[in-house]
Amino acid sequence: MSKHQVEIHNRRADSRISGEVRRLDDLRMADTLRLDDLRKMERHYRSKLSKAESHRLDSVATAEKGRIDALLAADRANVGLAAARAEIVATNLAERVDTTAKAAAAQTEASAAALRGTADATAQVLASRITPLEQAQWGTLGGKTQKTEDRQSFRWTTERVMVAIGFALGLLYFLLQSTP
Repeated sequence: MSKHQVEIHNRRADSRISGEVRRLDDLRMADTLRLDDLRKMERHYRSKLSKAESHRLDSVATAEKGRIDALLAADRANVGLAAARAEIVATNLAERVDTTAKAAAAQTEASAAALRGTADATAQVLASRITPLEQAQWGTLGGKTQKTEDRQSFRWTTERVMVAIGFALGLLYFLLQSTP
């Protein structure tokens, strides 16, 4: 050792310094352990929070799925009701069409019978008027003698026939309009 360096051997001072150093080391080690524990706890609670959030999202998704399924079931039920209503309306319309067709057939038959009667009556009237004309055309000895009629009498006969046909058609029209 050199003269200028002084060695102090004080056990008490050395033990006090070494004790302070040990306490500082212990504090650093405790601080490190505390930080490690805090990091572990943070990881643990973050994991718990992540699991809880995942569970919450699953619950929300399940609830939303149930809500959507309920809406779809309601829509299906509404479609079923609409189809049943449409079927009832179609059945009612088919019954009305059937009833109307039967009524129209009955009215057509009645109109046809009335028309046949009117046509038969008109044909008989015309036949009764034509028969004397045909007989007048034949001669007494079986030969043909042709009578000449002037144009006015021919027109008068044609006019009468046309009036009779007009009356018959008017009567037919009236009968068809008056039947329900």
